Amino acid sequence: MRATLYDASGEDREVELRQGISSKLGKRQLLWVDLDARDGEEIAKVGAMLELPDDAVRHLADAPDTARLLRFPGHVLLRLIAVQPSGRKGQGSGVRLETAPIDLVAAPNMIVTVHDRDVEAFDEFESEIRGDSHLGRLDAAGFMGALVDSVLSVCLHVVEEIDRRIDVLDEMALRGAQPDAFLSEVVMLRRRIALLRRTLAPHRAAFAPLARPDLDIPELGQAWAGLVERLERAMDATESARDLLLGSFDVYMARAAHRTNNVMKVLTVLNAVLLPAIVLAGVMGMNFKIGFFEEPANFWFAVAGMLALAATIVGVSRWRGWI
Repeated sequence: MRATLYDASGEDREVELRQGISSKLGKRQLLWVDLDARDGEEIAKVGAMLELPDDAVRHLADAPDTARLLRFPGHVLLRLIAVQPSGRKGQGSGVRLETAPIDLVAAPNMIVTVHDRDVEAFDEFESEIRGDSHLGRLDAAGFMGALVDSVLSVCLHVVEEIDRRIDVLDEMALRGAQPDAFLSEVVMLRRRIALLRRTLAPHRAAFAPLARPDLDIPELGQAWAGLVERLERAMDATESARDLLLGSFDVYMARAAHRTNNVMKVLTVLNAVLLPAIVLAGVMGMNFKIGFFEEPANFWFAVAGMLALAATIVGVSRWRGWI
């Protein structure tokens, strides 16, 4: 657990939680309490010190399975599912993706976050702060919007990485990569895009109330309505990545069809070149008593005729641009 006090009138600093600390926060102060484990006893202890509603404390003990917004008297609980790199290598190159359930409780001049594992968005948010941040001037709803925006930014970074890998796929398709290597990469990227789509879609219902006037709680302030637009941008980027992936697969299939057409063209020309010789040899092998067959020197005339017909077919094919 970590508690950070953002003080616009003083210095930002880490503090120790104690009973009644929430009632002593000034208008230019904002307290962020971050718990990196869902320990029921620890959550209950923090909830008692911060005077959180009992219903909210009970929800914090259970990891969310989907995005949702819950409202309590003077408090708001926003449940998110973040998507981030896990740091573990997957099939092929690159790292796997993982989901990180996050709960954010907004209370007057205070934000409480609970999650099961490290959240890359929170780490990036803290890395952007240098010295006194003046974040204490924000209300709880504004600070919550900043944290959620960081979560969406990480999703956009994931989509950008997928776009870069799709560019590599295009090069593989044009070079005629091995089918197994190409298709395994396509399947891996398709799974990542599907995970992003399944995770982001439920956030629409959770973020929609943030843009409605009925969520305006005077003690918390008005949430940033731009979060809905940021979510739609992340979803559009994900759909765009999906279309690019389908385009790469189409390029690969077109390349494979082109190679197949070249092989069929060679085989067709070869059949056309050999067919007259086969027909002529069949005629010459018929059991008829003709004087032409009894003269040994005529064999070479037959061979010459075969070669002449083959040369004629090759010449016509080159003239017509077939080969």
